[in-house]
Formats: sequence, structure tokens, C-alpha cells
Amino acid sequence: MPEKKQKTLKYQTDTENYELGKPDFPFGLTDWLVDEFWVDEDSTILDLGVGTGKLIPRINAAHPKKIIAVDSSEAMLQVLQKKYPTVESYLGSATQIPLPDESIDLILCGNSFHWFANANALKEMHRVLKPNGALGLVWNVRDKSVSWVNKINELLDRYRSGSPYFGTWEWAQLFPGHGFRKPRSCVFPFAYCTTAENAIHRMVFSLSYIHALSEKQKATVKAELDKIAETVPRVQNTDQIKFPYQTMAFSIEKDGLKKE
Repeated sequence: MPEKKQKTLKYQTDTENYELGKPDFPFGLTDWLVDEFWVDEDSTILDLGVGTGKLIPRINAAHPKKIIAVDSSEAMLQVLQKKYPTVESYLGSATQIPLPDESIDLILCGNSFHWFANANALKEMHRVLKPNGALGLVWNVRDKSVSWVNKINELLDRYRSGSPYFGTWEWAQLFPGHGFRKPRSCVFPFAYCTTAENAIHRMVFSLSYIHALSEKQKATVKAELDKIAETVPRVQNTDQIKFPYQTMAFSIEKDGLKKE
């Protein structure tokens, strides 16, 4: 594997834009956790790359024994701790998970795995998972079959420039392998209902590669988003819109590691 794929990159953005702009996960994801992973009151779940805790409500609804959260951003964890003070949280990374061997039943990565999709991270995840443990990868993917959503995607494509991205599917090349089996997939279509400001502008500016642009470039992006937002239908004459997404969910069972 090329060296660049062994690096664990750091997601950097504004926590307010992240919290308000990133969509929540659909309710159906809780049923997926129970049906696919048999999550119950005896399960200990690690939310790796937790951010501000967008996935936590869906995990909570499955009633696990314990939820542990790990993220590399102190700012994100501060928001998480205010929202969910009972969740055990740690500063860490996918290659340095501050947990004992074989202590976790399920590792979940919500909109995050593409940032640390490498062999070293998988080796560390394999270490903390119990022998019958599993990995769950989920992404909220914008539904580009809707014309105005596709226009947003086309705008973002002009600025992405090599930033880690679910849609390249490079992360999937790791499986099966590195101590994990072939993924099983499931799709949950849903609509994120919120203001156009949150769903479009804050969502776009929560993206790390947009956050890193110059002020002039950000102004250009905002102007184009303003034009797109004008074409989006509102919900019953309010300032709310329905932003269509598809949640892509992948379940991956732990397997034995080959001796080096």
C-alpha cells in the first residue's frame, strides 16, 4: 500500500457548522444495529471519530451497556460532552485507541472512516475488538439524483482536490483483509429537514476542504450556494427544506489476523 494511504489525516472544521450543518442519522439505523450486530444491554460500543456525537442518539436507542467515544479533536469532544455527559469520551485516534485489548463488541464510524482508512488503523481496531466483534461503517451521502443537490456536488467537486472522500471507494479496497471479512451493505434513504442555511451553507462550510479555503474562495462558494438555495422548494411556506440523503451502512465482521 502506498505510504500516503498509511497516514491518518486529521479532520479540521468549525464545530458550530459541523453541529448545525451535518445531518442527523435516520431512525432506521437503530434497527440495523440491533438486527445486524445484535446490540443489546450487554454490548459495549465504541464510536470512533465521534465528532460532536451525531451517531449517539441512534446508538442510545439500541440500549447498549456502554458507549465509548473517541475523537482526535478536543473541540469536538467538548461539544459532545455537553450534549451527552454520560458518554465516556477520550482524546485519541484510529491508530492510537486508548482502550484495552478485546474490550469492545462493536466499533462504529459515522462519516469518518475514509479519514483513517489504512492498515495501521484496522490493526488497532482489530486489537480492541472482542473475538466475535465487528466494525460498522456509515455515511450520510447526498442524493445527487435530485438536480439541486447534484449542483452542490458539482460545486464541491471543484474544490475537493484529493481530500479523503467516501465516494472514491478507496476505503473499500481494504476489505476483506487486515483481520476483517467482506462488508455487507444496507441503504437508508431519508430527508434532513432544517433551514436552508443549515442544510446547505453550514453543511458545505463544515467540510474540511471548504473550511481550508481562502476568504476570497469562500465568498465565491457562498455566492454560488446562494443561487442554488433560491431554487430549493421550502416546506409549507417556511424557511425549512428537505435535503435528500442516503445513509450507506456497512457491517464487517472481525476475522483472524495473518502472522507477519
